[in-house]
Amino acid sequence: MMPVRLAAFLSLALLCLALSGCGDEATLPVDAGTGPNPELPPPVQTLLPTVVLAHAKGWPEGVKPKPAAGFTVNAFATGLDHPRWLHVLPNGDVLVAESAAPPQPT
Repeated sequence: MMPVRLAAFLSLALLCLALSGCGDEATLPVDAGTGPNPELPPPVQTLLPTVVLAHAKGWPEGVKPKPAAGFTVNAFATGLDHPRWLHVLPNGDVLVAESAAPPQPT
């Protein structure tokens, strides 16, 4: 009976520890952290760091990011599923490594 209680307690403690890393929110608006003199919030020391993964999404058809004055934005490559690494060869060719496996036949 005692090992079951110990396992339940340890499971609950582990769950609480894992959830302690969740729940951070921004303390400044996005505009305050951009520009030539961004205001950065003070660092927060936590047991587990907060990690927020951004989901990649391409540009909608016919839409491009707005560049700074004097610059232009063009798509370098299209049709890539999961590009991860770029390597430029001495002759100017660009190699792209993708991380996803090809679709499996059904």
